[in-house]
Amino acid sequence: MIGRVLSGRYIVDERVGSGGMAIVYRGRDRIKRQTVAIKVLRPEYEKDEEFVSRFSREAEAASKVSHENIVNMLDVGIDGDLRYIVMEYVDGSTLKDMIREKGPIEPRRAIPMAIRILAAVDHAHRNGIVHRDIKPQNILVDKHGIVKVADFGIARLKSSQTTHLQADGQLVALGSVHYFSPEQARGDQADEKSDLYSVGVVLYEMLTGCVPFDGDTDVAIAMKHINEQPKSMLEYDLKVTKALDEVVMRAMAKDPAQRYQTAAEMAADLRRADQNPKGGFVRYPKDAQDGQGDDRGGKGEERGFFRRFVCMAVIVAILGLLVLAGWYIIGRYGRVTVPYVVGAHEDEAASTMQETGLRVEIEEIYNEQYPSGYVVSQSLEGGTRIDADSTVRLYVSMGSQWYYLDNYAGAQENAAVASIEEAGGTAQVEYVLSDESGPGTVLAQSLEPGYQNKEQTVVLTVSGRVVTMPDLTGLTVEGAQALIEAEGLANGTVNEEETPDTASGIVIDQSVPTGVGVLVGSAIDLTVSARGEELYRPRAPFELMIPLENLNVEIELKTPAGDTIKAYQGTLPRGMALITLQSADFGEHTVTVRMNGVLMETTKLLFE
Repeated sequence: MIGRVLSGRYIVDERVGSGGMAIVYRGRDRIKRQTVAIKVLRPEYEKDEEFVSRFSREAEAASKVSHENIVNMLDVGIDGDLRYIVMEYVDGSTLKDMIREKGPIEPRRAIPMAIRILAAVDHAHRNGIVHRDIKPQNILVDKHGIVKVADFGIARLKSSQTTHLQADGQLVALGSVHYFSPEQARGDQADEKSDLYSVGVVLYEMLTGCVPFDGDTDVAIAMKHINEQPKSMLEYDLKVTKALDEVVMRAMAKDPAQRYQTAAEMAADLRRADQNPKGGFVRYPKDAQDGQGDDRGGKGEERGFFRRFVCMAVIVAILGLLVLAGWYIIGRYGRVTVPYVVGAHEDEAASTMQETGLRVEIEEIYNEQYPSGYVVSQSLEGGTRIDADSTVRLYVSMGSQWYYLDNYAGAQENAAVASIEEAGGTAQVEYVLSDESGPGTVLAQSLEPGYQNKEQTVVLTVSGRVVTMPDLTGLTVEGAQALIEAEGLANGTVNEEETPDTASGIVIDQSVPTGVGVLVGSAIDLTVSARGEELYRPRAPFELMIPLENLNVEIELKTPAGDTIKAYQGTLPRGMALITLQSADFGEHTVTVRMNGVLMETTKLLFE
C-alpha cells in the first residue's frame, strides 16, 4: 500500500493509525502539494454491505460539516478495489494518548478544550448530524493545542434510523462502551443529548485520568451506565472544583431530559464554572407533576365549587392586571437585573436582554474559546441591578483569529488564492519570471504552513506570463491604455511633457521599450505630450462593426490641422463595438479603420 497513488492524485506515504473498519495513512496531495490523511476501508470489508454503508455514511456525514474544531473531509473516492476518504492531516496526538502520557488535565486547560469539543458537536448538531461515538480516541490535539473531533464513522443523520451491527448473532449497539449513553447501552436510538453524555464522560476522564465506569466485560460496563451513578470527581482529591463536578454530573444524567439540551448550553455552564468554581448555578429541568382529583361530593358541592371557581377567577384576573401594570411600570421606570448571557448565541442573548427591558450593543471580537456568533463576555455582570432601558454591551465571537495555511508551492494561483480565502485568510500575488515553472504556478509564500493570524496577508510568489511590449507611441492615452489592458498589463502613471511640435494627449514615451519581454501584470507608465496650459482634449464615440472574431483593429485620425494620430489599436471580438476616440484638436476629423492590416473604412467624425 505504501507508495501507491490513489486516483492518480494521492500518494500513500506512511501508516499512522487504524480502527475497526479502516486504516489511516499519511499521504500527499499531488495537486495541492499538501499533506493529507487517507482513510482506507479494510480489504476484508469491501464486500460487506454493512461496513461499506457505514464507510459511505461517514463520508456523507463529514461532507455536511466544516468547522475549525472538526477534522474536515477533503475528498472521497474509489480506486480499483479500494474505498478511501481524504481528510486534513492533524500533526499531533489523540486526547486519549495525552491523558495516558500526562495524566489528568488541569481545569484551566481542560475547560477551554471541552468548550472547543462542544463547539464542534454543536456545529454537527446544527447540520443534522449526531456523532454517536464521542471519545478521547476520536479527539485529536495538534502541536498548537487546537482540538479537533474526528471519525464520523457511525454518525447518523437525524432523519435516519438507528442501526446496529451483528456480532455472533447478537444485536449490538453502536458506540464505545466506556463512553456511550444509557440509551445507547439499551440499544435505543441516540440523539444530540447522547453526544452530550459522551462529552461529559470525556471531560470526567480529562479531569480525573480515569473513566467513570469500568468492568471486566462490555456488558458489565453497559449495565453500570444504565443503573449506577458515577463517583463524584471531588473524591479524587484533585483540582476539580464543585462547579465542574456539577456540570459533568448533569451532562451524565441517566434521563436525557435532565441533561443539557444543547452543546451551547453545556458550554455556557462550563464558562460559568471557570468564573465561579463554588458552583450552585447548575439547574436541572423540573419534572411536570400531574395532580388527580377525587370523585367525592354531590350536586350541591358542584354548585359550591362553581361559585368558588368564579370568585377565584375574578380575583386571579384582577391580580393579573395589577401584576401586568406593575411589570410595565417597573420595566419602563424601575430597576432590573442584568441576565447572564455569556455562552449564548447572539440572537438569543439579545432577545433575553430586550425582554428584561435593556438595550443591547454588539461588538465583535476574535476569540479562541467561543464559536462564531456566541457571546464571549458582557459589559455588566449577570445579577447586577441597573435602571431599565440601560444599555449592555455584548462582546460576540468572530471565531478563532487563526486559520490553517497549507503549503501551496507548486499549486495553481487561482486554486491557492481561493483556498486561502475560504480558510479565512487574505492572499496577495506577486509575479516573477521563472524558467522552471509554467505561468500561474505558486513558487513560494511569505508565511510558513501552519496556523496563521487572519489579519496577516500571505504573499504568493507566482510564475508569471511574459508578453512582448507593444509600441504605444503616437497613440492617444485612452488608446494606449486600452492596448496595455488587452495585453494583460496594468496601467501605471501618466506624466505630461510640453511638446510644442506634437498634438496634446499623444503618447511620446513609455516606461518599457517596444519589443522587450514584460511580465503580465506589470504596470506601464506613459509620457504624453501637452501644449502649454491646454487641459481639455475632445472625445467622440465611434461605432464599429467587427465581422469576425479577434480581429486586430487600428484606427487613425487626421486632424483639421493635417496631423495624423494613432487613436486606437487592439484585438476585438465579433459584433458591434463602441470606442471612445480622443483627439488633440476640435472639428471634423478623417477616420481611417484597418482590420488585420486591411483598409476597411474611411469616414468623417466631429470632435466637439
